[in-house]
Amino acid sequence: MSLNKILDSDIRQIKNRIEELIEETKIQYVLSYEALRTSNYDLVLEAITNERNINSLQNDFTNVALWKLAKQQMVASDLRLTVGSILIGREIEIIADYAKWTCKFFIKYKPSPEEIVALTEMFELLIQMLDLVAKLTDSFNLEQKNHLLELQNTLNNKFKEYNLLLFQKARNVNGEKEAKTLMAEIRQIANLERAGEHLVAIQEILNFIRTGKFEDISETLINQSA
Repeated sequence: MSLNKILDSDIRQIKNRIEELIEETKIQYVLSYEALRTSNYDLVLEAITNERNINSLQNDFTNVALWKLAKQQMVASDLRLTVGSILIGREIEIIADYAKWTCKFFIKYKPSPEEIVALTEMFELLIQMLDLVAKLTDSFNLEQKNHLLELQNTLNNKFKEYNLLLFQKARNVNGEKEAKTLMAEIRQIANLERAGEHLVAIQEILNFIRTGKFEDISETLINQSA
C-alpha cells in the first residue's frame, strides 16, 4: 500500500472515531433526557454507564490520533484535522460529564416534576445541538452553524429564566433539605449551559479544521443576548 493510501486511511479513521464519540454522547443525552422525563432509574444508570464508555473511547482515540500524528508527515489540512479532533475529543468528554452529573443529581435529590421540567427542556436543546454538530463534522453548512448559535442563545435564556426562579424559590424555603436540592439543581442547569458552550467550542474547532483560523463565536452569542 502506498504512503498516500495509508495516510488517507488514517485520516478517515480519525474522522470516523470523532463522529463515533459525538454519536455516543448524543445517545447519552437522549438516555439522560428520557430517564429524567420518565423518572426511570434503570435509564439513569445506563446513562451513567455510557459516560464511562465515552471516556474509554476518548482515551483510545487520543492515543490513536497521537500515534498517527507521530508516524505520518501530514500536510497542513490533515494536521489541523488530527490536532483539532484531539481537541474535540476533550470537549466531548466534558460534555458527557455534565449529563452524568445530572443523572447523579437525580438519584441523590429526587427532584420534583416541576424541577425536572427545567432540566429536560435544556436537554432537548442540547440534543438538537449535538445533532447539528454531528452534521457539521461531515460537511460545513452555514445554515446549520447559524442554527447552532440560535439554539445556544435559547439555551442561555432558559438558564437565566430557570436560574432566577430557582434562586428565588431557594430564598423562601424553610427546610434545609429542600434548599440543598434547589441549590444543587442550580448547579446542574449551570452545567447544562456550559455543555452548550462546549458544543459551540467544537464548532469553533471545526471551523479551524476547515479554514485554519479560529472564529470567536462567543462574541456573537454575547451580542445576541444583549
